Amino acid sequence: MLIKEIESLSGMDRGNIRFYEREGLLTTKRLENGYRDYSEEDLQVLLRIKLLRSLHISLDEIKLLIKGSKDLSETLSEQIEKLETEKNNASYAQKVCRAIKEEKTTFSNLDATQYLDRIRDEEKESNSSYFSTTGDLLPSQVFYPWRRFFARMTDLFLCRIIWTAILGLVFHVNLSSRSNTGQLIDSMIAVFILLFLEPLWLHLFGSSLGKAIFGLRIEYGEDRRLTYQEGLVRTWGVVSRGLGLNIPVYNIVRLWKSYIFCREKEVQPWDEYISYTIKDTKWYRGAIFVGIYAALFFVSIIIHSAQLLPPNRGDLTASEFVENYNYYAKYNGIDFGNQYLNENGVWVEKEFDGTVYIIIGYSESPDFVFNVENGFVKDVSFEIEVKDNQDRIGAYETQMTLASYAFIGAQKEVSLFSNALRRIADHISNNKFQSYRFTEAGVEVVCDIEFSGYNGLYTDFTSEWLIPDEDARENHYRLTFTMTK
Repeated sequence: MLIKEIESLSGMDRGNIRFYEREGLLTTKRLENGYRDYSEEDLQVLLRIKLLRSLHISLDEIKLLIKGSKDLSETLSEQIEKLETEKNNASYAQKVCRAIKEEKTTFSNLDATQYLDRIRDEEKESNSSYFSTTGDLLPSQVFYPWRRFFARMTDLFLCRIIWTAILGLVFHVNLSSRSNTGQLIDSMIAVFILLFLEPLWLHLFGSSLGKAIFGLRIEYGEDRRLTYQEGLVRTWGVVSRGLGLNIPVYNIVRLWKSYIFCREKEVQPWDEYISYTIKDTKWYRGAIFVGIYAALFFVSIIIHSAQLLPPNRGDLTASEFVENYNYYAKYNGIDFGNQYLNENGVWVEKEFDGTVYIIIGYSESPDFVFNVENGFVKDVSFEIEVKDNQDRIGAYETQMTLASYAFIGAQKEVSLFSNALRRIADHISNNKFQSYRFTEAGVEVVCDIEFSGYNGLYTDFTSEWLIPDEDARENHYRLTFTMTK
């Protein structure tokens, strides 16, 4: 039978029943769906426990009786003596103890029902709570599935933002181009961050951000907060069985089953012996939830926007410009093959690692020239000149864009929510083989392009190339790019 049935048949609250389970007086098995399965024998044991507790026999004594370590008659004799000092209905309790003793039965054969009926009649007649077992009760549990769900989602969102900040601001992973697989991994990592953070919150505060919003509190009993280890065990139950480790589809199944448990006022497996309380259910808590969620979402936007700013800001040294340049290259997933830009702005070859790069068309990495005043860069430039070369020529759009980001992005006028970098990209992208000039954040950008002996453009997917004219006797291409603060 399920707990609802055994509650009805025993006349006991489920808090009583689970209290005796926690104390080791009753051992039940679980069905595959997670529900407890109580047998007829379990019911009889509960009734015997209820009877003996009504007679004020201690839990330790009952444990000995269940184990068979002590005789029921001996226990009753000792209890009759103890009741001599008690008042109120102690005399009636003595009377019941003697009646059971005279029966000369054992704990396992005791028919508790007849004596419980007598006690019930006595309670009605005397209007006394002497025989009550309400003190044998597990801590209170609240069953508000949606409040608990939204509290959990808030905590998960907070952990996701923590991981997003680490990913974006420490490891410089491009968050805006994160793949579906990457996002799935991120959500699972957020769950594991929750696994270790929530026990700390519960230990220190008895709650978490999400739970505090809804006035929810978790403690061990009514007198102390969970230890970190107790919290860790509980949160692992939540993460593995409640959230299904955030594994797609499986997590929905686990969430649904947890919802059904909560809706039917079944204690979740990870909450069995703790106190789960709620302060109130006032309307403003929903408003606070919306406000906090909006704030967390705004923080997420700030983290994404912060990635668009370079690591070095303000006046730059040459090496800081290079660091900014390489930062944007990594952020945008740009690989320069077997070369890298060193701190002096010069392209040097990497150590050979077995990778072979195939270069299509003419490719000359531009060396940057810095005009430095008082240790800081005043302007940056590079020049490309090609004569009588039959290879097609690229637009150098990538180098100009990264250089502009590195220099202009460092200026104080470029803020978190500035569109300066987008405007820079548009200027350069729309003038791949044309001269242009623009000013952004106090930096003037000038690009002069001239060429001859080329007969048009060739496009392959994302790149455009100048194609040499086979009939031309000679060709020439020259690009000068300058940024001046």
